[in-house]
Amino acid sequence: MGWRDEASKLLNSKLGAKSFTAGEATRLLSKEKGFSKGSTYSLLHDLVKKNELAKLGRGLYSFSKTFTITVKERISESVSVVAVSESDEAARKALKDRGLKFMITGPSLLYPFVHHFPRRMIHLIYVIKGGGENAREALKESGLRCLLKPSRGEIKLALEEFPEKDLFVIRESSDFEEAEGVANLERALVDTYFEATRRRIPFPPEEVGRMISKAVATKRVNLSHLLKLAGRRGIKAEFRTILENLMPDLKLLGHHVRNDKVEAVLAGIGCE
Repeated sequence: MGWRDEASKLLNSKLGAKSFTAGEATRLLSKEKGFSKGSTYSLLHDLVKKNELAKLGRGLYSFSKTFTITVKERISESVSVVAVSESDEAARKALKDRGLKFMITGPSLLYPFVHHFPRRMIHLIYVIKGGGENAREALKESGLRCLLKPSRGEIKLALEEFPEKDLFVIRESSDFEEAEGVANLERALVDTYFEATRRRIPFPPEEVGRMISKAVATKRVNLSHLLKLAGRRGIKAEFRTILENLMPDLKLLGHHVRNDKVEAVLAGIGCE
């Protein structure tokens, strides 16, 4: 067993029962193995790259099954992958128990593609029209902090008042197609783009650009399905521009739009 395997086993045995910070890992490996801070950070980075360790946020890690990977096969043989957090799983169970039609979507499902980890994650939940109040009660009973049909200002205020907790944003909708109450990768990208660029949630458009870039780079994004979903939200022309910017050899027929919303997203792609 190599030194990295030994160190990983030690971390898992001592800290694996819960999430832990980089500082805790540094202190443990320094005491037990004489590791430097740099060696510990290098180890953590390698374990995350190998998917042996989940990075939950800035300097926060977990060996536990905080994230499960849901893989959905498509007729085109492409694959959509979303990361379902423990909080989203709790929300899914609560809403399913109420018999509601719903879909979890947005940035919390795009964890593998996040560049700058926010202190608190915004979780988006679309529920069937007329079911918003029922959904709000179900999440509150499960101990999840939520707002029903809030404005961007109300979301910002809630995040400032309760900085230690994530926030669930409930919106009513009639546009559902995903099974098991969780959006696929393409839907999560489209919804995150729409909510951020239309200033419905306080989420940086530049970060959306980086997330789209990383997701497309995996070659797991079904572009035709992505554009179909974007068309349903009236933003297909914007996505044509973004995709052609990401893939210069790609030529998409149809109307293209390059407005201030697209420019903000492209600014994030340019920083990749």
